[in-house]
Amino acid sequence: MSTLEKGVLRQERAIRARLDELATALRGHGLEVRAGTSALMAWNPRASMTDDPRGAAMNPGLSQYVAIAPDDGSLHWYWCWTGPTRDAALETEYMCPAEQIDRAAALITKVLHVADEGRP
Repeated sequence: MSTLEKGVLRQERAIRARLDELATALRGHGLEVRAGTSALMAWNPRASMTDDPRGAAMNPGLSQYVAIAPDDGSLHWYWCWTGPTRDAALETEYMCPAEQIDRAAALITKVLHVADEGRP
């Protein structure tokens, strides 16, 4: 195995470890998570607890994609947004360094927060 291949493998392991850490932290905040190879989707299941048929149709409507990617030798978290049209490329926005798991989890949890007001 070449040095380059070893470096790629090491980075893939680091990405997987960070994704697993963030997924665990998000689950600790009551969110559901599905992780891929370089991104995850988190959603708040409480957002689906509604009698409103519009809410049921959008299930899971309150969700967020987050990607992890290398930049300048280290890994970072990025918000992922859909483009203005269905065919548009995914847009990303910097969130924080990948080692800041608690910060990333807090930011994502804040975005996916559902207030208890008005619930029976």
